[in-house]
Order: sequence, then structure tokens, then C-alpha cells
Amino acid sequence: MAGFCDLHLHSTASDGTDGPGDLAKLCRAAGLDAFALTDHDTTAGLAEAAAAARREKIGFVPGIELSADPDLAGTGVSRGTLHLLGYFIDADSPGLAELTARIHRARERRNPEIVERLDGLGVRISYDEVVSLARSLSPGRDPVVGRPHIAQVLVDKGYVKSIHEAFSRYLGAGGAAHVRRDRLSAAEAIQTLHAAGGLVSMAHPVQLKLADDAALERAVATLRDLGLDAIETRHSDHTPADVRRFDQLAERFGLLTTGGSDYHGSRKSVPLNQQRVSIAVYDRLRRAVDKPSATPSE
Repeated sequence: MAGFCDLHLHSTASDGTDGPGDLAKLCRAAGLDAFALTDHDTTAGLAEAAAAARREKIGFVPGIELSADPDLAGTGVSRGTLHLLGYFIDADSPGLAELTARIHRARERRNPEIVERLDGLGVRISYDEVVSLARSLSPGRDPVVGRPHIAQVLVDKGYVKSIHEAFSRYLGAGGAAHVRRDRLSAAEAIQTLHAAGGLVSMAHPVQLKLADDAALERAVATLRDLGLDAIETRHSDHTPADVRRFDQLAERFGLLTTGGSDYHGSRKSVPLNQQRVSIAVYDRLRRAVDKPSATPSE
């Protein structure tokens, strides 16, 4: 019987609104047979999510989402973002732990600077408010504080009407309070994820915002040469035409395909299982990393 998976979920360990331990039951209720937790720049929720998946007898992929430098040499200038998804990673990998710690230190330097720029624009929020919000959403753990938390404070205090408006007006590239973070190279991200035993998928390629198909093809070729394993072809930002285009790219370059909702709970209006990704995608990934089934036997 056909089943479905969702390989792109976020929890309160980064910027989602559901706890890692709640996701397995929510995924079961949504008709899923497997899911991946891919929090931004952290593995903090993986153990809790894995334990819940075992209780619910649902397949689980320990994952992470890393932000990398989108300016890949010779591929055309990107106006967007490059995110890389790691699947079936070892959450205790020393190299990955060192990398995420470095990313967190960069966030800690950047976030107060964003708040300072907002203050200069007459937008009066404090960094203490941002940290307090992040901790309230992630009780019992040290939260990864990021721009989504700043955006939520802006919404809560009435400066903007939505998270999207917060990013477009203030926090995103080109926004009035944008601060560029030290960028991780794609090569280092892929190498670190591979060293942690994982596969690497290019997340939501539409968000690279490259000028044309030729530039995107060059980007995929560059990433493939760096060790990219897959492309996320199905995503909530992708149109049916995008899905066909990215499926063709994956086939052309001999890459696996992945897919998911990019679920953040109530932070985004994207439901679990929105993309209806076949369980066969999960099975192919599991075989590719030569792991035994992560789905407990009935």
C-alpha cells in the first residue's frame, strides 16, 4: 500500500512552534509513514524526536538544515539563499557539533546588531524580548535564536502584520535592518554533513533566485561536484512546473530527489504532508546511506 513521508520539518529546537517530541504524533495524524526533523543549524531536538517516532512506530530521519553561501563561483549571481539539508546524520558527530557551535556564535554577534539597526529606524524592541520569546517557545533547552524570533517580536508589538512583512521590510536581504551573517561555504557544509554520515540535499532550489535555468544548472553542477547527493524537488514554494524542472535536473545529474512541506507549525500556513511525497523517496534515501530500516517492526 502506498504511503507518504515529509522530509522537511522544524521544531521549537530552532524556529518551529511544535516540540520535537510532538511531531511524530502529528505526522501520524496527518497520514505520514515517515518524517525528517531538519531544524536550522542544530541537532538539539533529534533525540527527543527519535524517541517519539519509536513510540509512534513511524519512520524517522535525523536531519539538519544548514545555510550556505549562495554565491557559487561561476554559476551566476544569486539574489536568494542556499540551504542544504543533511539526512541520516549522526547527531553526536564532533565535526558537526563544532560547525553548529560556530554558526551559533555568529548568530549571537549578528542578532543584537539587527536590533540596534531597528532601533535606529525607530523600531523599539529589545534583544531581551527576542531571547525571552525564543526561550518561551523552546522550554527546557537552549534555543537557537534567529531572525524568525525577531520577526515575531515585530509582529507582537505591532510594527508589522506578518512574519513575511518583517522579512521583506526589515530582516531579509535588502531589508532596512538586514545584517549579513558570516557565510558557511557549500563545500564545508557538504563535507561536514558527509563526515557525519549523512546525505546532502539542496533545499528549495527556487529560493536561490538565479537569473535563469542555465545559471541554476551551473549551480547544481557545482554542488554535485562538491558532493551533493539530492535535490529537494517538492516543496511548498514550488509550482508543478518547478517540480518537473527540478526532477529533470536531478535525473540529468544523477541525483536523488527529496521533498517536504517545510513545516514550522503555526509560524507558517503550511500543513504537514502538503507535498504528498511518496514513501519510496524515504526508502531510497535509507538505502543510499546503507542503514537498516528506521521504522520499528509492527
